[in-house]
Amino acid sequence: MDVPSAVQGHQLALQWRRAFFRADATHLENAALRKFYERQNELLDQYVSLPTAPADASCWPAASTPNLSTEAPEEAKHLLTAEPTPSVSYTSCTSTEERPGTAVMPPNKSQHQGVDTEDYARRAILASNGANLLLLLGQAYAYVSMQSLALLANTVDAVLDFFSGVIIGLTWYVRHHRHDRTTRYRYPVGRTRLESVGVILMAVLMTALTLNVLTQSIESLVLYVSGSERSSTVHPFTRPVLIWIGVALLSKAALFLYCRVSVQDSVAALAMDHWNDCLSNMGALSAAALAQWWPPADPLGGMLISAFILRNWWRLTSRHLDQFLSRSASCRLHSVVTFAALWHDSRIRAIDRVCLYHVGPACFAEIDIVLDPQMPLVVSHDIGESLQARIECLPYVERCFVHLDFETAHRTEIEHQWPV
Repeated sequence: MDVPSAVQGHQLALQWRRAFFRADATHLENAALRKFYERQNELLDQYVSLPTAPADASCWPAASTPNLSTEAPEEAKHLLTAEPTPSVSYTSCTSTEERPGTAVMPPNKSQHQGVDTEDYARRAILASNGANLLLLLGQAYAYVSMQSLALLANTVDAVLDFFSGVIIGLTWYVRHHRHDRTTRYRYPVGRTRLESVGVILMAVLMTALTLNVLTQSIESLVLYVSGSERSSTVHPFTRPVLIWIGVALLSKAALFLYCRVSVQDSVAALAMDHWNDCLSNMGALSAAALAQWWPPADPLGGMLISAFILRNWWRLTSRHLDQFLSRSASCRLHSVVTFAALWHDSRIRAIDRVCLYHVGPACFAEIDIVLDPQMPLVVSHDIGESLQARIECLPYVERCFVHLDFETAHRTEIEHQWPV
């Protein structure tokens, strides 16, 4: 890695940083303009936060938020001008517009102060699994005691929440114990896709169970409308039911507040799950209580909760399927990777191609750089390897493949024998 060139790139990013929209973008009435400034501010932050030295690149954790300080480093202060890299002509692969589920550089989040990130995530996952088990037992007891369809829908959701939490914990364990010899040789790559596979399998089971609850709710509502069954079949609340559900809801609310400050995706997903559980459980309890006076409230509550569960799981599953099919990464991540490669080393003559695509939640990056044809192999190797290490330090980049070339006249799309 050519440190002066990287520092020059950092200085250029600082110059661009002056275009940062410092006013509160949320006060802009035009929604499109507000979204544009928010994206531009995040992109400028990512340019500035790129590591400028090999030590920074090797020590920058992939799951944490980099330092977004706008001050230039000491080695950059003596640089009066930022000479750009020689003429650059590059083409990036076509990328679709950003939408939820597409890997981008994460927004500016403050890391939990004074707490180790890995220990924090481990405690959050273990506590969440314990709370999910507690909620599952409470929901099962409440359904058996009250025979409410709304509570049955929540019980099904609690079952799947517990198993999905186990999958998240297993994924986290495999990812952070990837140096185990057996795992390394049996699965050299692909362990990060375990979460996507688990989510897809759980979605199939979740859909089947939820549709069953939805069918029962519709049948119960039809019986009430036809006059075959006018009395409420829901038993009244008992003190043990209220205690079980109350303790479970309080634990879920506390875990939501605990997990929401984390910068790790798995813990952030748990925070959203805890919040959804609080809402659905409050809705189920309200429907079961209202059914004591108005019997259709229970099947209607079961139908609404089932539809809510199906909607959430469909959105989650479609996102993971989209990523599993190697969808192109966002334009913002393409821009950050291109900028990092462009200012990586002054001996890089051009960036011929930058392509990032999903292989699950994370991305693979392919970069074609142009070097001097007469450059010794040992020098070109060091440039490519250091660029690979630098790009793999970026969040959401699992692997980076750097291809060395000496011209840009060839067609990069026909280099492989078979199109994919």
